[in-house]
Amino acid sequence: MLDLLSRELANLDQGAKADRVESILDQHFGSVLPDSQTVQRLFSDLGKSKRAGQLENLLGCLRQRGLEQDAYLTCIAITACRNACEWGTALDILQNTVADHVELNTITYNAAVSTCEKGGQW
Repeated sequence: MLDLLSRELANLDQGAKADRVESILDQHFGSVLPDSQTVQRLFSDLGKSKRAGQLENLLGCLRQRGLEQDAYLTCIAITACRNACEWGTALDILQNTVADHVELNTITYNAAVSTCEKGGQW
């Protein structure tokens, strides 16, 4: 099931709206929030498939379902962006996380710097 979900998310156009991501989540989980291992895997799979642009939509949908974003989850999302060479998306995620008053740590900031470095922006 998780492989199918990852493929469906990865096959979305980069410009797909959050409601399309929400619809895919509903098909697989109903209104239930996926466990943290599933979320980590989804983020990783999106990064590997070079679809990190969908991470922001996925993260937003999961937060609406009650996911508590923390430094660890933010770091995983940013690392997935690094794997997809999507430094801009990583910075957007970082900015939104800081704006939501999530306490981050050195590891998270280092992941963001590493993502920018890999993207030639540092």
